[in-house]
Amino acid sequence: MIRTAFFALAAFAMAAFAPSARAQGDGGRFAVISDIHFNPFDPPDLAATLVRTDPDAWPATLAALKDQATSRIGHDTNHALLASTLAAFARATAGVDFAIVPGDFLTHHFNAKTGTALGVDMRSPDVLDMTAKTTLFVADSLATALGGKPAFIALGNEDSTCGDYRIEPGGAYLAATRESVRRLVGAERLEPDFAETWAAGGYYAARHPTVHNGLIIVLNDVMWSPKYQDACGAHGLAAADAMMRWLRDRLVRQRAAGGKVWMVHHIPWGVDAFSTIDAKAASCPAKVVPFLKEPFASELQALLVEYSDVVQASFSGHTHFDDYRLLIDRSGAVIGLDKLSPAISPVFGQNPGFQVFIYDKRTGAPTDFSTWYLSNPGDAAPAADWRLEYTFTEAYRQPRYGSDVVGTLWQAMAKDGAVRDTYRRLYKVGRGELAADGLAAYLCAIGHLDVTSFTKCYCGDRR
Repeated sequence: MIRTAFFALAAFAMAAFAPSARAQGDGGRFAVISDIHFNPFDPPDLAATLVRTDPDAWPATLAALKDQATSRIGHDTNHALLASTLAAFARATAGVDFAIVPGDFLTHHFNAKTGTALGVDMRSPDVLDMTAKTTLFVADSLATALGGKPAFIALGNEDSTCGDYRIEPGGAYLAATRESVRRLVGAERLEPDFAETWAAGGYYAARHPTVHNGLIIVLNDVMWSPKYQDACGAHGLAAADAMMRWLRDRLVRQRAAGGKVWMVHHIPWGVDAFSTIDAKAASCPAKVVPFLKEPFASELQALLVEYSDVVQASFSGHTHFDDYRLLIDRSGAVIGLDKLSPAISPVFGQNPGFQVFIYDKRTGAPTDFSTWYLSNPGDAAPAADWRLEYTFTEAYRQPRYGSDVVGTLWQAMAKDGAVRDTYRRLYKVGRGELAADGLAAYLCAIGHLDVTSFTKCYCGDRR
């Protein structure tokens, strides 16, 4: 475990840092922290030392870095930013019941950076070893920040020894991280097939820590992405198919048991608005970029609709921004909600941030959340200024957080300047606002999950 001294870089800044909203009565609290993207190559000569030591010895090496500034906008998370984040996270999550982590522990292009830092080929055993050690270090750091509370860990597209979007089913990375996930979730909560499903593709189910008959399903939807390649194995498609069958089976069982499901996954539902805007295709419909490929995109959406009475909440990351996805049935009713949490890494231009939710322990429904963010990335670590950005019910003037409420807000964004402006202001986590140019794609993406529906919303009559 990582010692509490790991947090000393930002401890002094926490005196005035307190949770904004407290649960009452049957209420509980949980946290969501995503897309950490830790970069152990800042400065570059760190890697040669870290690769030779076990992750539990890393804090001593990293603590020797003096006066390191937190990562600037446009860069992944260095040690100063990680330490500052975890100090803020530990303070904000005091008293939470558990945490959700929707993936991407590793810096972008991890294998290439490791190879360069160590002067070896990207397939070298040292690269594979460094990948696993870095993941374990970040996971243990989170565990320490949570003070032993459970954390439900999903994998992101960067989390692999083979490379970006290249998780190897049955591979070494899954074997190396299995026991860490077991420890963070709690062996007593995990379903009996955990060892099998984690080895098969990095997915699993676990009993909810506090909600009676609640189940948390953690998916590795990277295997359903159009960008996925099983470059280091030969069973990627079979593993992706098996995970979809497993998901259906778990939903069937949970409905029969009269229970609810929370889903944790890395990639959001629906369409990638940013990539759609940035696409170079000749026609508007050809520009539309779905997050998941067929048949998985359609199969997942069909399952979500069929089991909307069972799937109570969903949490993802990946985009690095503060956003939402709505599941809407054929009648136009909102029947599901996926919350996209902001990233710690500021590589894509937002401030680092994480979220703390309030939920009803009796029903299991999330009812509100607050976002905390670092207002001055790039400054010297001791001056890290973590602040409360907003609380959902206060910012949007709503009685609670929920799929129906977000659905009402989404409808209002089309015509209500105040609601739309609030969404744009909060999207980038306290760093400017989402540009008006291209806003239509982001608004369409919230409520139009399939390509046909999104294309009609975004393109209209354009061809």
